[in-house]
Amino acid sequence: MLDVVGGRSRFAAGAVVAAGVLLGLACVSVFAAVPTGLRYLELAVVIVIGLVVFGSERIADVAGAHVARGVGASVVLLGAYLLGPLLVASTTPRRFSSAAPPSPTAVVVMTFLPVLVFLLGFAARGTRAAGVGVGIVVPTAVVAVLAVSGVDQPALVLTTLGMALVALVVVVRVAPDSSWSTVGITAGGIAATATVGTGLMPLGFVSGSSGLARVLPVGVQATAIVAGLAVATVFGVIAVLRRDAAGGLVVGGAVAAPPLVLYSQPVSDGIDVVLASVPVVVVVVAVAGILLPPVLRAASRAAGWLRPGGGTTRGALAAVAGTAAVAFTTQALPLVAWPYWARGSFTLVVYACVVVLAMRLPGVPGAVLAGVVLVGLSLTEPASQIFLMNPLSGTSSMGMAACVGLGVAVAAVWVLVRAHRRPGVVAAAAYLLVGQVAFTIWWTQLPSGYGMDLHAGDAAPALVVWLPLVVAGVVGLVLVLRGALAHGQAVLAVVLGAAGFTLLSVLGGTYGRSESRETLRGLAPLTPTDTWGAAGTIDESSPWVLWSAFALLALALSAALTTVPRPSAAVTAGVALTGVAATQVALGSAIEIGGPSLLDTVVWGSVLVAVAAWALALIAIRTAPDRLDTPVTVPALPNGSHTPTVTDRPVGDEPTPAPDLANAPRPPEDPQHT
Repeated sequence: MLDVVGGRSRFAAGAVVAAGVLLGLACVSVFAAVPTGLRYLELAVVIVIGLVVFGSERIADVAGAHVARGVGASVVLLGAYLLGPLLVASTTPRRFSSAAPPSPTAVVVMTFLPVLVFLLGFAARGTRAAGVGVGIVVPTAVVAVLAVSGVDQPALVLTTLGMALVALVVVVRVAPDSSWSTVGITAGGIAATATVGTGLMPLGFVSGSSGLARVLPVGVQATAIVAGLAVATVFGVIAVLRRDAAGGLVVGGAVAAPPLVLYSQPVSDGIDVVLASVPVVVVVVAVAGILLPPVLRAASRAAGWLRPGGGTTRGALAAVAGTAAVAFTTQALPLVAWPYWARGSFTLVVYACVVVLAMRLPGVPGAVLAGVVLVGLSLTEPASQIFLMNPLSGTSSMGMAACVGLGVAVAAVWVLVRAHRRPGVVAAAAYLLVGQVAFTIWWTQLPSGYGMDLHAGDAAPALVVWLPLVVAGVVGLVLVLRGALAHGQAVLAVVLGAAGFTLLSVLGGTYGRSESRETLRGLAPLTPTDTWGAAGTIDESSPWVLWSAFALLALALSAALTTVPRPSAAVTAGVALTGVAATQVALGSAIEIGGPSLLDTVVWGSVLVAVAAWALALIAIRTAPDRLDTPVTVPALPNGSHTPTVTDRPVGDEPTPAPDLANAPRPPEDPQHT
């Protein structure tokens, strides 16, 4: 059994976590069903509850400080997230009103300000996950304000590059274990990739949607690409050297995202060469460091400057070279005017070499490279490029692509996970497999002569999008129950992240306006199961949508309970994202299926469940006995002496603590055996 970290009752901790999740789901449900005035009251109550839980010493003592702070901060941030759009809606005049609407800048400020205020407050209290949130929100808000203010594209690119350079200076000057290091790495990595027009939503498309390739002169665009990718690479290296998992995850996701803005526009002459030059130069420098001792010493000095006391090895440089090779296939190769089969074959050869290199590299370098190549396989889909030269080529070629792609994915996962049994590699394997399984299911559900405009059956799109995620989530929970807590949470974090962004894609594409679908293409790297636009073919009136949303909510609740024995910011963020999006999808589906009556049942049913959960949690907290000090007799030591100590008597469901013999006197050693 797993014990509570820092608390006295596993049951009370689980009850508080479950109550927090159910309160968030009820908050989103009620928010959609009540008028504006009651929405303000609701959010005020939710934020107050979250602040009370965050600062409660009793909950921290019984359930654990990480439970109290995590649940409290999550509830508060949910209320702040809903408060932003509510402020915008309240200040927007109704139709036929003569009042002037708020300016676009005011809309952006009202949207981001509530969340940013609370994130800064939690970050000041030492919450590291809040620091990551600050690093994401600040550059996004700044660029959004500039974009809606009519700033031209060159000024926008220079602003993002300037933010990245300022963040780099901050990161280099602060201590490696400082929370400001994580904030700087996160903000700088996102801003640097936005300079190129790539990166995570929404910043990549905000900075590139107005036509980066057509507005910027060729020389300025080339400089922006080289500078942005170079700075992003430095942030990634710093994250690896400082073992900053949160910052490294954000930077890695931003760098790995293909430059969709450049793909969708005419590319200026030579830009593909510029985009390819950065990873090629990195490979050349890394290989020179492996072969030439002076270059290796220079790289070690640079690593020591980025992380005091650190250095580098030939294995680390080999991992850097392999990562750059994968980045070439995701960033530059799609812009090269080769046939699809040639691109796919070249990518497959490169990845085969990188897989062999990752298997031979021990330790962290090999594990990092293994995770990178697994993610790269999912992003590039070399088997699909080889067999699907034409997207409308029919089911026979798609069948070959599905079967060969699944075989390649399973083989890569098998050899790399066996070589590196680390949570990050397992997470990358889950990301690859859910996408490939979704593509295989999509192929099996297609009618003969499938075309891009043909909608599949009622259940098929929902099964394709969500069945692989639910199955992978169950596998993650099984790993947790079998004791592999870190590995199971890694799988759950990937599953919940993909599920949340896929649900957002469904909300924008199925329930939202048609113009939002183009913007949602930026979510493609974060929605691995949305194969061939399956989410866009989902029928909102299908019962499968409602049941899928309920299944994902149950999975999110189960995943949240795994943070009791081991805190995980990634799982917590995934639970929040999936919980909010799945609740909104469930509400939309309920009103389509059963009208207002079914919607009221879902809304007030969630409220009753949340109230019951909080009542149970409060009872568990109030009835937990205080910790009592009782003398415990220690068994005789090897030398015959006894060392009486005082330990805490176990309370509730805690296991009996073992006597501490680490500092006990030892008998003299026999000289003959010294």
